[in-house]
Amino acid sequence: MNDDDLDRLLQGARAPDLPDDYWGRLPDRILRRLSETREDQFRSRFWRLNIALAAAAACGLALSAVLWHRNAQLRDAYAALRDGRVLRELEARYPGRLKAIIQDGSGLHTQLSDVADVSASDPIWLEIRDGKDDRVIVTFSGQQIRCGGRNVIVVSGLDGQIMLIGDEFFWSRQASAGLAERLKIRGEHVPRLRAPAKPASPL
Repeated sequence: MNDDDLDRLLQGARAPDLPDDYWGRLPDRILRRLSETREDQFRSRFWRLNIALAAAAACGLALSAVLWHRNAQLRDAYAALRDGRVLRELEARYPGRLKAIIQDGSGLHTQLSDVADVSASDPIWLEIRDGKDDRVIVTFSGQQIRCGGRNVIVVSGLDGQIMLIGDEFFWSRQASAGLAERLKIRGEHVPRLRAPAKPASPL
């Protein structure tokens, strides 16, 4: 069939004989179909949005669980440092060589002496905040630590007062001077945990 044949066919075709009420209802039917199409699209978007929100909520819950678990581990490590459990374990592992235990954002670290010459004085717990840097240090009187970019000596007086002393640096609970003024420092003595008593031999 060529174009001429198609033109003759179309010119000879008759429009369907439809009643007048069909033409009267036609606009309403078209509007109803368009409305149904919009509703279908809305439902499809609604379900896609709900699925995306559910996936985001599941990811949020998983992330919260990971962060809670990590925070719980950090709290446990912090408590074990503060009450002396970590100290006792490391002193038993490195007798006379443990200079300091440091807990920071990258984990737990130890500072050891090459020889067993570290004083067995009362241990001291220090929390040092320098901006976003937050460290906990367990050490002993007479030991040197890094604080505020300076090497400072940790001193525990006979009255139990804790001081950090260095070049242009002084801190105690009562006063601070020099570079120590820009830091937040807390210090206290760590309780010495006694080793559990061995059960008496039955013999």
